[in-house]
Amino acid sequence: MIRAFLYHFIPFILPFVVYAVYLYFNARAGGEKSWEKKSLAAVTLVGLILTAASFIALGFVNGEPREGTVYIPPRFENGKIIDSQVVPADQVKTPEGAKD
Repeated sequence: MIRAFLYHFIPFILPFVVYAVYLYFNARAGGEKSWEKKSLAAVTLVGLILTAASFIALGFVNGEPREGTVYIPPRFENGKIIDSQVVPADQVKTPEGAKD
């Protein structure tokens, strides 16, 4: 859950961080020293566009498993955590007595 939050939070915050760094170095050189409303609106718009792009990209990357595959959730076996996997359906062993 935190990973998904960061995938969308970082693209939104990144333009603000870049602009703050720009203002810092610009102020040291004698330029503008504060956030302007116009600049803040532009940075917010860029952040929203990057966030929308991250939602779209994550939707393509984390789509549904392909047909003929089975998702196996993470599990605890022999004292170790086994990561989740997507495997071909013919490799999955169905426990005895289980219904398909």
